[in-house]
Amino acid sequence: MFRNSREKIERAQQKSCQNDQRIFKQFCENTSIHGLKYLFEDGSRLIERCAWLLVFLSGICFSGYFCWQMWEKWKQSPVLTSVETQLYPLSNIFFPAVTVCNVNKVSKIKLQDALRNPKYANVSYSEMQSTLRYMTKLDRAINNERPLKELNQFYKSRNISALDLFKILEETAPSCSDMVMDCNWLGLTKPCMEFFSFLPTDDGMCCTFNSAKYFDPMLGIQSSASEPLRVNGNGYRMGLNLVIDANVDDYSVTTGKFDGFKILVHAPEEFPDVADRGFVIGPGTETFVAVKGTTSFNTEEVAREVAPDQRQCLVEGEKKLKYFQHYSRSACMVECATRIMHDNCQCRPYFLRGGNTSRLCEFTSYTCISNVYEDVRARGDKICDCLPPCTDIRYDPEVSYASFPGRGFNLTRTFKRLVQERNLSAGTDGTEYFKTNVAMFHVYYKEKTGMRYRTDIRFGIEDFISAMGGLLGLGLGMSFISVIELVYFFIVRRFFLQHRIPSDQTLKSSHSPNSDEVRKVWPSSQTLSSVMTTMEPNVDGQRGLQLVRRGSLNLPAHMQARLYKY
Repeated sequence: MFRNSREKIERAQQKSCQNDQRIFKQFCENTSIHGLKYLFEDGSRLIERCAWLLVFLSGICFSGYFCWQMWEKWKQSPVLTSVETQLYPLSNIFFPAVTVCNVNKVSKIKLQDALRNPKYANVSYSEMQSTLRYMTKLDRAINNERPLKELNQFYKSRNISALDLFKILEETAPSCSDMVMDCNWLGLTKPCMEFFSFLPTDDGMCCTFNSAKYFDPMLGIQSSASEPLRVNGNGYRMGLNLVIDANVDDYSVTTGKFDGFKILVHAPEEFPDVADRGFVIGPGTETFVAVKGTTSFNTEEVAREVAPDQRQCLVEGEKKLKYFQHYSRSACMVECATRIMHDNCQCRPYFLRGGNTSRLCEFTSYTCISNVYEDVRARGDKICDCLPPCTDIRYDPEVSYASFPGRGFNLTRTFKRLVQERNLSAGTDGTEYFKTNVAMFHVYYKEKTGMRYRTDIRFGIEDFISAMGGLLGLGLGMSFISVIELVYFFIVRRFFLQHRIPSDQTLKSSHSPNSDEVRKVWPSSQTLSSVMTTMEPNVDGQRGLQLVRRGSLNLPAHMQARLYKY
């Protein structure tokens, strides 16, 4: 019993193997894929079949390699950024924000007046000066834990909080009216100062022209939320022109080894990280800052079909910031630093924004926040996940300068107005004061138009399929129909072949031929096609070609009946 069942299983396996061979042979003879039909051609030699097999494998390697290259290209570079126009109107671009920071962070006269407050009666000028020096330059706190701890205990014993010390810094810092002697916007003097805001930065308290909305409820700072300014032309007469006073004699706490100012030209919604990106203007110079405005945007298909990690930018609304109204990379880095400081130091410095619940750092935490800030500077791309925005405005400044004032400056109306407002001498003393304390600079667009970049899909799904189809067709001759043939012969045909077996057995029983004989004499499709043409003698006795009708093959009747079935 077991022997019979084993024999049945072996016969079934043998039959299945024969069917697989038969299907594979029929596939090779009939498929549209190039080269396969020569592998089973009747009468062909082994060397021919090996040669065609080598050709077929070469086609697979060719198509496979270039299809893989196309896949990697589509996967790693799905978007393409190109120049859409070099004539983008300036009226469509916001004028940049301009942040002006005096290298002197504390006015000597203002600090002396502030210490007259009874609350600071027991605080000396040198102690407060040292305190404000740590507050305006964080890297001074690195490896200085002991003096910071002593300062913290000193102020705690006198009930002076971190917020009180910030108020001292805000009160004693040179204000916008102290620094700006003359302001001119689009040729107009009067409304120019209305566009300035006195805001905290990583370089102390600074003046920002054309800033975005700033709100910090704990510090009590709230700037206006007016629409950013725009211009319609280029040249310094169509921009911002400032005469700024360093007032060198009033220096008390400085953050640099020079006299003058640090200037940063940036987008209005960006955080003014002046300490890292600002450029220097010294007194006795006139500086021209010619700005090139460059904008970029993405198409809707990029936002919809490409993931942020592939396009390497964020579209509007993909990432919301807690303390900034609009997303920018610098604002995201600031919020990242604030979050890490909250986690590691349980506080924040005064120049990083926070809510009502965020606590200002005391001096014992300055080393911690300094280390975090330096770590974000060094490894921000890895720990903060702040991609640049896909729609962005970039301002590239070109800076040139000359000595100031020139020989004819004391004859101008600007000079006469300034010496009158500042109670300066109109003679040699006034000119000398300008050389040692005053600088002039202009911020304007260099060109009449800006450049606009467009980010679009590099390879859409249609382009990808077309490229893959072309490579497969070039290397193997494959098409959509070839894929259908693969499915049909190796899946569907097997199913139909199993259902053809009973009818074949009925046909065999009616004609009673041996099945082994049928397999032996059954010709392939190529053999049948080859015998369709035979050489027979013609009327002249010479041999010639003559077509033989399908029914005239010299085959038994039961074989012709089976042939007609196909």
